[in-house]
Amino acid sequence: MAKKNWIFGRNVVITGCSTGIGKELTVQLVRKFGCNVMGVARNQKKLDALKEELGDKFDYRRFDISDENAWYEFSTELERIGFGVDVLINNAGMIQEFTQYADLDMQTIRKIVDTNFNSVIFGVAAFLPHIKRSKFGYIVNISSASALLPVCGETVYSATKGAVKAFSESLAQDLAGFGIGVSCVMPGPVKTDLYKSRDTADGAAKKDYELVEKVGITAETAAKRIIKAMRKRKTRVLIDFIAKMMDFGMRVAPSLTQKITCKVMKAACYYVPAFAPVFKEQIEKKDEIKLELKERKQIMYSSLKEVPEKGAFAKD
Repeated sequence: MAKKNWIFGRNVVITGCSTGIGKELTVQLVRKFGCNVMGVARNQKKLDALKEELGDKFDYRRFDISDENAWYEFSTELERIGFGVDVLINNAGMIQEFTQYADLDMQTIRKIVDTNFNSVIFGVAAFLPHIKRSKFGYIVNISSASALLPVCGETVYSATKGAVKAFSESLAQDLAGFGIGVSCVMPGPVKTDLYKSRDTADGAAKKDYELVEKVGITAETAAKRIIKAMRKRKTRVLIDFIAKMMDFGMRVAPSLTQKITCKVMKAACYYVPAFAPVFKEQIEKKDEIKLELKERKQIMYSSLKEVPEKGAFAKD
């Protein structure tokens, strides 16, 4: 058992607890800190296995985290059974496959926004009364390094994670006077089974996963660093080297950092097949686009006399 501190023995709610960082947080909080964890996830089989592994210090509920009413029903139920929540960890989320924004359908966009951002604000709203009653109230929102450096092909994902970051930082100021801490965690690549489950016949996803294996940190390491930050009640948490480098680049030279990142991703399409859909049209129509840009540049510097005097809405 770890040395006692404020986390020891607390009642915790964690979303996305059945896999990845969420699972590691659940296991470590139960085993090392004696916490009682109420988990939220979708996979019944994995939840049952986790329950068997952790015993009576862990229980779970299954519901749609993008459903506002479900959050309030969950909060009311926990209050009814006497499970006063000290810590809320909004971990669950979904990624966006690398693609041009124009190629995303609205249903997918809504799902990403609902899962990554709306679920966070619903969860906080539902459990804030619990947390304010606690002597150790704390909130952890898992964002992403994409909130620091939004990258091409991840428009909606980056936007939702940026929203989580801004929400968390503002919320931390709101709640500081109540002694409630708020951590916003912004990890870079984390090794999970995500890419393995998405593998295709051409093995593209396998190559992506191999890259993550080389540069990412494990979910276990990520969880340890998140808990360490919680113990110190840090507001802004960068848990790996890549996230720190992205943050440094955007602080020192934001425009240049974004430009270089985009060029590197484009050049790395062969080695990272996930990037390919973002640049496919640009590569296939390279000469055509180059000519069009050249013509556009010439037009930009042409005489203003060539511009028609009448506007598009002029009446004859």
